[in-house]
Amino acid sequence: MTQIHLDESWTITGHLNGGYLAAVVAEAVSAHFDGAAPLTVSLHYLAAARGGGPADLEIEELRRRRISTARVRLLRDGTTLLEALVTTGTPKASDRTLDDSVRPAMPTWEACAGALEGWSGDAVGMNLLRHLEMRLEPVFAASFTGAPSPTAVARSWVAYADGSPADRFLALAAWDVLPPILWAAHVWGHVPTVSAQLVLYPGDLVGPLLVEARTETLVDGIADEIARVWDSTGRLVVSSRQTALLAPAYVPPPEA
Repeated sequence: MTQIHLDESWTITGHLNGGYLAAVVAEAVSAHFDGAAPLTVSLHYLAAARGGGPADLEIEELRRRRISTARVRLLRDGTTLLEALVTTGTPKASDRTLDDSVRPAMPTWEACAGALEGWSGDAVGMNLLRHLEMRLEPVFAASFTGAPSPTAVARSWVAYADGSPADRFLALAAWDVLPPILWAAHVWGHVPTVSAQLVLYPGDLVGPLLVEARTETLVDGIADEIARVWDSTGRLVVSSRQTALLAPAYVPPPEA
C-alpha cells in the first residue's frame, strides 16, 4: 500500500475528475513496471472521490513480462474509490496499419468558443477549468443556449492553462474532461461514470489535444459514450468507451 496525494486542481464542484483518476492509476502502474508505457486501462468507479488530499494506492502485480498487467485499488479512509486493471509494455512492431477513426473537421484553436456560461473557471468550484483550457467547437457551445443538437456529440481542444506542453497524463485524462455530452441534446442532469475502458497509443505528443466524445445510446438511464483523443498532428492517442448513469436534474413540483 502506497500513500499518494490527489490534486485538488482536477476537481469540479469538489469531485475529482474520472479521467484524472484514470491517469493517476495508469501512471502508478507504469512506475511499478519501471516506466513501461500504459496500453490499456479498465476501470470501475465505486465511490465518489471528493476533494484533493491523501489517498492509498494498492497495486497487485498479475504478470510481469514484455506486456505486464496489474490490478489497482484506490482507497481513501478505507473506502475503495475505484478498481482498475492496467496493462503496460511495448507490443511487437508491425507494418500492418488500419485506422478508420477519421479525425473530425475542427475549427482552429483561435476560432473556437471560450467558456460556457456556468462552465468556466470563474464559477465557484470549477478548479478543473482553471487548470485546463478548453476551446469548445462553436456548434457544440451554441447547443447549450440555442436549439438542442440532433446528436449528442461534443468536440473541444484541450490544453494545460499554464501553457505546459501536452503530455501522456493529459492524454490519459482528456477523454473525460468535457461537459456532459448529453447536455448538447438538452438532456440535463449529472452523468457519473460507472466504468470505462481506454486504449493509449504510445508516442510523442504535440498539443493542444483534440477530443471528440459522443453518447450514442441512452436507455433506461444508462448512457454509452465513446471518446477519442488526437494530438495536433492528427495522430490518434487515446480511444475510450464508458458507461454512465443519468441522474436527471431536480425539477421542483408546481405549487398547489
